[in-house]
Formats: sequence, structure tokens, C-alpha cells
Amino acid sequence: MRLIVIFSLLTVASALLQSCEERAELTPTQCNCDIDGTKLTEEHLVTYHVDAEDEAFVSSVTYHTNDGPVTTNHPSLPFSTTVQLAKGESIALSVVGNPGKGVIILTYDTRSAPDSSDMLSSSVSKAWILEDGICR
Repeated sequence: MRLIVIFSLLTVASALLQSCEERAELTPTQCNCDIDGTKLTEEHLVTYHVDAEDEAFVSSVTYHTNDGPVTTNHPSLPFSTTVQLAKGESIALSVVGNPGKGVIILTYDTRSAPDSSDMLSSSVSKAWILEDGICR
């Protein structure tokens, strides 16, 4: 009787360990996705956006402000915030998450500050997917 119980426990434990190993190889637990902009030559309003589609998730968003980086943990998606960056500051947006079978989308939009005579605007986006176990 003891031999049957021991054999049953070993069989169950072996199956559990094999399934953990397979899942660990197929998908990483997290990805560090980022999008960098240029250093600003004039004051600009910058709107940072983060979204996730399908089975993707985002655990934190970090964006650059005049006072340095700001991190929001477990953000509601779609995430969006607008900051005014001074001349010489850099645009930077990064997330920690996992695209899984979906996609994580990072975007920032820039437009001239309200008191500027320049009306320039631009938008940059990057999509992160999981390919061969690597975030790309």
C-alpha cells in the first residue's frame, strides 16, 4: 500500500515539474519595453500613452518629467498622461509587462507649449510583441 502511495506522489510531482519547465521556456515572466525620444530643443507638451491588447498585461509605466522619472504601478489601461517638458529635457517612456499572445503599444505625442509661437507636433509609436520567447 505504501509503495502505491509513494509511486502516485512521484508521478504527480513529476508531471507538475515538467509543466512548470515547459511554461518557463515558452514565455518570460516580464519584459522591459521602452521607447526613447529626442532631447527637446524647445519647451513642449508631451502626452505619453500605453495600451495592451489581447492577453498582454502591463505591471508598471515609467515616463520622464522635468523632475525625473515617474512610475505608476498597475496602471489602468489605456494609460495616458500629459506633461510639459522644458528645453533640454528628454522624452522617455518604458513599461514592465508581458505581451503574451497580444501586444503592448507605447506612444508619445509632442506639441509646442501653449505660449510658443511654434505650432509643431509629432507622434511616435512602438509595439512590443513576444516572438520566440523574446519581447521585440
